[in-house]
Amino acid sequence: MIEWAVDVLLYILLLAAICFGWISVIGLLLFPDIRSRAFTGMRAGIIAIMLVTAAGICYGLFLWSTTGGMQYLMFVLAAILLFVLVVILNRIAADTICSNVVPVPQPSKEQKDDL
Repeated sequence: MIEWAVDVLLYILLLAAICFGWISVIGLLLFPDIRSRAFTGMRAGIIAIMLVTAAGICYGLFLWSTTGGMQYLMFVLAAILLFVLVVILNRIAADTICSNVVPVPQPSKEQKDDL
């Protein structure tokens, strides 16, 4: 019975990760400037990675509880560590990209009045 519930949970997490991955790709292709692309790609990409990592952690914990193998516990710890590294490095890369981009020109007073 519990195997069925774990399988359903894994399928839901992985399907949600695919959806957020597609949101990330569409955001990268759709938005006009680099800041909005970086924001959308980073946020949706991190959520997709988080969901895949959560599926891996659930699978590892389930196998660790049923079989008792230490390799599954080590897999869970490695997945958590890699997720933290991806989040930190992705944030550093997005900050670097957004700070090195030419600033967007501000509209003049006449352009503001026309809007």
